[in-house]
Order: sequence, then structure tokens, then C-alpha cells
Amino acid sequence: MTRSEQLFEEAARYIPGGVNNPLRSFAETGQTPRFIRRADESRVYDVDGHVYIDFVCSGGAALLGHNPPLVRKAVLEAVQNGLNYEACAETELKLAKLIVQLVPSVQMVRMVSSVTEAILSAVCVARSVTGRKRLIKFSGCRHGSFDAVEGEGDSSGFSLLCGSDQDALVAQYNDLNSVERLFEKNKGQIAAVIIEPLAAHMGIVEPEPEFLQDLRKLCSQNKTILIFDETVTGFRLALGGAQEYYGVKPDMTIFGEIIGAGLPAGAFGGSRAIMEQLAPVGPVYQTDACNGNPVAMAAGFAQLSSVLNQPLLYEKLAREGEKLRAGLRGLFPQCTVGGVGSVSSLLFTPGPVKNDKDARSSDKGEFVRYFSHMLENGIFMMPSQFEPIFLSGAHTERDVEMFLEASAEFLA
Repeated sequence: MTRSEQLFEEAARYIPGGVNNPLRSFAETGQTPRFIRRADESRVYDVDGHVYIDFVCSGGAALLGHNPPLVRKAVLEAVQNGLNYEACAETELKLAKLIVQLVPSVQMVRMVSSVTEAILSAVCVARSVTGRKRLIKFSGCRHGSFDAVEGEGDSSGFSLLCGSDQDALVAQYNDLNSVERLFEKNKGQIAAVIIEPLAAHMGIVEPEPEFLQDLRKLCSQNKTILIFDETVTGFRLALGGAQEYYGVKPDMTIFGEIIGAGLPAGAFGGSRAIMEQLAPVGPVYQTDACNGNPVAMAAGFAQLSSVLNQPLLYEKLAREGEKLRAGLRGLFPQCTVGGVGSVSSLLFTPGPVKNDKDARSSDKGEFVRYFSHMLENGIFMMPSQFEPIFLSGAHTERDVEMFLEASAEFLA
């Protein structure tokens, strides 16, 4: 029995399913989760001495790769000053100013400890601004901990957030008519529309031309708050995120762990008028002892500052991402390869894939065989074909080639 197997057997006695995040479960693949001992640049190292090229990248948060020197230095300096204060610190101000500088739709930002907190708080603010209760989300788009894994299109997760199933309405991604019908049936009742501008949890599915633009117009016409969940895309597709990449400004934006360089962090932001709904200047009370944690803020500021000073980083990520996608298309002509920039996906279905209904036609059995082969050949991926394949600034063209070589061996 390997050390990972031993640890997992013990973990299953103390942690539900042996994992603290269902996305880490290897149950459907017939594998045992690898327990990681350390990570550096584009590699992760497990407790059994195996080395993997990492295409998980801390769920995309490790934009520069694992343990970059500038981030490590910032964290070590912050730790020497204390782990958390439950008081104001300069680091949170520095990061807030940088986010406002980089994301044009954001004039003010509130730091929290997780994406889930950011989404919960943003929707509460939207309800306060509009005086309405109902929320439209999109089937297959995942937002924090409120949805079933891989999104099955029901609204049960959001009932926690909105109060009842009637308050959580589900539209179809890339289908504006489905949104218009919900607005028509619920006139004057929709507080917010929340969407991943680039769908990243049904495989990578791009918005069709004008979809986001038309969604923006529809929300404006109905005086509804448009929320972009940029947990995956924020600062990754571009410095200004997907809203810069696609040229559409939301009213509010969700940011994920990338603002903490992988440490527990999240944030939400918007215009001054919207964000001043928050206490202590407004009626929406949002609080947590770890909001703006100084260590996470120092790490995030170091990462984003470094990205700002690397003007060719996005060009590099796009080039290597397209090399990966072109290689996969050549190897798997019967599959659907999606992606933009440094995020990609391989779905075992001929497609086309425009929404989660299309994605669900994917062959899970074939993916399980592929995943197991890649893991055994030193490629670390999420155990679901619907989750992104991430690249970081630490990845090289040779890393991409090794991914493609392992994929070619799978076919052989």
C-alpha cells in the first residue's frame, strides 16, 4: 500500500469522503487521491516520491506557478509580523488599490476569505440595491459552494442564498431567450443575474458572439445587477479579466483565490454607489475575522504586481495554451477541445458544446481511462473532464509537449 493510500484510508475516517473538497475526490476514477507534499514552479511532489507536471495550478490561483520567489518572500515577511490582526492593515489597502487600478468596472472592493463568501455577500448587496429578491443563474456555471458539483441545472443550492427555490431561477448558458423568458415571467422581481463570463465548469465554453453584450443590455433595461463571477478568469484571461477580454462591464465582480496567490481569499467589487450598501456606511452587514488577512493580501499583492510588470506573460500563456489545444485537436478529432488563453478542456464528446446539456453527453468512461493514464505518466489534472486544464507562467513549451506526448501514448 502506498503512503497516499494509507493516508486516504485514515482520512476517510475523519473527513467526509476523505477529502475537504469533492472536486479532489478520485472516487469516480477508481484511483486514490495523491497526497501532495510540496509544490514548486510547474511541478507537484507527492508523499510517495512521485513528481507530476501540475495542470491544476491551485485551481487556477497559481498564475505564476507554485511558490514564486517574490510571493514567497512577501509571505515570509508578512508571517513574521503576525498571522491575522482582526484590524486594518496596509496590505489590504495596497491590494484593493491595485484591483481598482486593473479592473475598470470596480471602484471599491471588499476582501473576504472565500469565493462562497464573496458570492453570498454580493447577492445580498444586489438585493439591497434593487429591493428585489430573485436571482438568475445559468445551468452548469458553478458559484462557490452553492451548486451541486458539475452543475446539474437545479436551483437547490441557491435556495440557501435566496431564501426559496422560487427565488433562484435557472437559465441556459448561451441562450438569451431563456433569460428573456425569466425576466418576462418575473417582471420587476429580478435583483441580479450571476454568470461565469467564460463557462469553466462544463468544460471551457466560450460565450457566443454578442451573448454577454446582449445580457448586459437586458440587465440594464430591467435595472438588474449583472454579476460576473471571475473566480477562474479574473486576472487570468487579461489584467482586467474576462470583462476586459470580451469588452463587457458588469455591475459587480467576484474574485477568487488568485487575489491571494492561492492562500484563502476572495473579494467582490463594483461601483462606489453599489459597494457603499455595505456596513459601516450602508445596511448590508458583512463581517469575518479573516477579511483582508494580511498574509493572503501580501501574497496576492506580490503576485498581481509581478504580473503587472510582465507585459509578455499573457502572450506566453496564450501561445502555450493554443499549442496545447491544437495538439489535442489533432490527437482527438472526435472530441471537443475548448479554451481561451491559459485555460483549456478536453471533453469526450464530438460536440459542439454550447452549454451544460451538450457537455453532459461526454463519455465519462473514456475520460476515466484517460485520466488514469495521464496520472500514471506524470500529468496531474483534476479528476473531472469538466474542470479546467490550467497553465501558469512557470510552465514551459516542453511541459505542454510532455502533456501531448502522454496523450498520444494513451491513444496508442
